[in-house]
Amino acid sequence: MTRRQVLLVHPGIYDDRNPLAFPPWGALTIGHALRAAGHGVTVLDLNGADPAAGLDAALADLTPEVVGVTAKQGVGARRFRAVVDHLAVVAPGVPVVAGGPLVSTFPDPDALIWRGVHTLVLGDGEQAMVAWLTDRPRRGGLVHGVEPPDLDAVGVPSWWPALADYVHPARSWPNMAVPGIHVASARGCTRRCTFCYLNAQYPHARFRYVTAGKLHEDLRELNSVTGARGFYFVDDCFIDARQRRVRDFCARAIADGSPFRYGCDVQLSDLDRYPDLLALMHRAGFRALYVGVESASAETRRRLAKGTLRGRVADVLNRAIDMGYVLRASIGIGWPGEGTADARATLDLIDSVPALAFDAYRYYPLPHTPLGERSHWASARARLTPAELSATAFQDYSDHNDNHSAIPTRDYDALWTQLRHREDQRLAAYFATEH
Repeated sequence: MTRRQVLLVHPGIYDDRNPLAFPPWGALTIGHALRAAGHGVTVLDLNGADPAAGLDAALADLTPEVVGVTAKQGVGARRFRAVVDHLAVVAPGVPVVAGGPLVSTFPDPDALIWRGVHTLVLGDGEQAMVAWLTDRPRRGGLVHGVEPPDLDAVGVPSWWPALADYVHPARSWPNMAVPGIHVASARGCTRRCTFCYLNAQYPHARFRYVTAGKLHEDLRELNSVTGARGFYFVDDCFIDARQRRVRDFCARAIADGSPFRYGCDVQLSDLDRYPDLLALMHRAGFRALYVGVESASAETRRRLAKGTLRGRVADVLNRAIDMGYVLRASIGIGWPGEGTADARATLDLIDSVPALAFDAYRYYPLPHTPLGERSHWASARARLTPAELSATAFQDYSDHNDNHSAIPTRDYDALWTQLRHREDQRLAAYFATEH
């Protein structure tokens, strides 16, 4: 097979924040598959950097046969367009392949957001990219990705020399207190929250993960290569539905003496129902949890398909804190059907759990999500021009979104200001945690 030179570009999701916050795991796993197939791979992470300058520097030393670009929503979409537009100027003959969450949200290859893109890959890209390179002619338009038969074949690869640059010092990891790095070890989620983009990216509720044994081996290798002793799993859910992987992983970590520290994303309902599992995870080295709270209102949470709780939200959170975890949560406002009393209940929840740090956001009705398609935005979308429709790719959960709730706009703006003020206070305290 002929060896091809591939440039994989991660445009990034930040313009001016920490450019090395998250390794570009999507590009790294695709690069892993391409390398295994005998191709040459260069990964370029432009997060926080000037896209044009970064591309110019890379192309001065490299002549790729194809460029693969990660496409994400919001700031990520704007940076994606900057990359593709610059490639059209400096490398006009090189085909561009795009994959990622934005393809799931806008799968029409004729949409203006994809101007200058030769091929879109919908879904998992490893095998799709390997096959695409060998096809003659190489397919344009929309290509459906193929799931790896076994995610252990992908694992958590450590081949990229720059990974060590993404290890942050102990002070960056509250309650873990060791040099650490963000890690991706699964795809999909165990839930189908009605507002989440995963409904478009993984419409058949597929939750797949690197098995406990392989993950254990890969993290030891990652520690050897980078020096990281903390691993924060950015998977949308680390606890699998039957708890086989998480319990197996904990058992292996405990048997190994729990030499590392861990953090992960969890569901609030899991914290409620499985205190024994939380105790096991703590013994294994888990110290930090990111919780999808979203709202304190039971009715709003029902509308979001967040699951029912046996206890009060505050009690569930405080119990995990008492077990020795630090918690950070996602909390939103502006949900369809949400009233003023619902939003105030969320503020009251925050006040009742003083140790809870959180990230605040304003709801945005993403296309192809159950809640987004039911909202008035879905019918409004049909009236948009092609240019206006593609421009919606540049929106995301942010300060600038419209009010989609039943809260009067004046009250909504005031509640949002209060929520953001609490967010700033709690995050400052969170990163000052000494453990």
